[in-house]
Amino acid sequence: MDHLYELALLVKAGQRELERRTNEVMQPLGLTGAQADALAVLGQAGPLSLKELGGLLIAEAGHPSRLVDRLVAAGLVDRRPADDDRRRIELSLTPKGRRLEKQVQRARADLFALARTLIGDRDLQPVLDFLRDLTQHSSFRELVDRRRALEESAGGAK
Repeated sequence: MDHLYELALLVKAGQRELERRTNEVMQPLGLTGAQADALAVLGQAGPLSLKELGGLLIAEAGHPSRLVDRLVAAGLVDRRPADDDRRRIELSLTPKGRRLEKQVQRARADLFALARTLIGDRDLQPVLDFLRDLTQHSSFRELVDRRRALEESAGGAK
């Protein structure tokens, strides 16, 4: 098998496995992995406009409106006009959303602990460097950079 093709298959398979495990971990909370990620971002950076939230999520459709609609319907996210511009709608966590976001963070930490066990003491820096190079001309690279800055400002950098 061509090594680049195998790499592509393994990256896709790894992403799907991570998505499956994330959904599995979030299911007892009544959330999908994507919903949990949106809550986590709003918990770290909210309030945000829909466009700002979309700029921090890696979503299939690239626009999180249906995702946000479900979170609003579940009572986890509020939509309100911004204080400085009534035309701008801001999204923020409700008290129920903040409580659930804390549970999301704990579930995510458990998932990462399992991943660290599976990875062992391997040096991830060469893999990270490679994937950063691979995505350097992609909008996803900028998104990952924004998320890294958000994590670092929240004290979650590892």
